[in-house]
Amino acid sequence: MNSAELRKIGFKKWIKIKPREYEYNRDVILNLPKKQGVYVVRANKRIPRLKGDSDILYIGRGVIQRRVQALLRSYLPLNFRDYISKHSAREAFERVINELGLEVEVSYVLTEENENGEEVKKKSREKAKELESALLRRFCQDHIEPPPLNNTRE
Repeated sequence: MNSAELRKIGFKKWIKIKPREYEYNRDVILNLPKKQGVYVVRANKRIPRLKGDSDILYIGRGVIQRRVQALLRSYLPLNFRDYISKHSAREAFERVINELGLEVEVSYVLTEENENGEEVKKKSREKAKELESALLRRFCQDHIEPPPLNNTRE
């Protein structure tokens, strides 16, 4: 499984994240939707896995802006970081990106409708969880392991 295959299910626009370009990254993150969905982080090159290779680094779900912001914490200025909660993959993400010199992009699919209400929000969280699980299952079937940054633990 690689990012090109995700196009069929809605991951069409990839947004570049630039190391040490804080203003650019801040603007990118602030323009992400504050809605439930699933997001994928990919690298600019394929990485060997136990079986095959893939450019996918991470598959996650939640409120897109908040979760991507937390993951990309190291790419933001310190005063912007104060509002970010800790993310379990963040430390591994920083190390992998810095040591391997990877360029990364993020894409997302929304599961939340424009309608309000607790029932709608609950359904959108369930849809996000189902889609994330399906993508992780598919990745593991193809490569015998999860994406490199999905197997981190706090």
